[in-house]
Amino acid sequence: MPKGANPPAKPEGYKKQAKQFLQQFESDTGIKIRPPSEKRDTYLAHVGAKFAREKGMFDAYHQRIFEAVWKHDEDIADTEVLCAIAKEAGLQPQEFEQAIHAETYKAMVDADFQLAEDWNIWTIPSYIGSNGEIQVHHFEDAPSIEELKKIL
Repeated sequence: MPKGANPPAKPEGYKKQAKQFLQQFESDTGIKIRPPSEKRDTYLAHVGAKFAREKGMFDAYHQRIFEAVWKHDEDIADTEVLCAIAKEAGLQPQEFEQAIHAETYKAMVDADFQLAEDWNIWTIPSYIGSNGEIQVHHFEDAPSIEELKKIL
């Protein structure tokens, strides 16, 4: 999240409502989403994504990061965990570890964060298209596929 981010506070009872929402979502769709047990720093995972994209392995890396967070509650702030994920995604772990500590890739992520700050993007997910934007501050604000198509 950008350094100057100032997202709106979550309302009273948000965690309980979100848990109920996810239970209903799972019941309706059969898709299990397990929120992480704690907030973790995602910076190095973002840096790794820049490297994975350069190596043509972004999709596999991104999928595995998503599963690590939302399915397995893995600590993606941990370098060893990230290197194992990179290996599973088809990247060479030693090269990946060097890359996530390289200023070149960190600068790319920092530029993305600066852009987010410049555009006042304070929350995840946020969608920006040629016909508008949607920032999801509350799970009830999640756009439908039709709404996303309209802004793109």
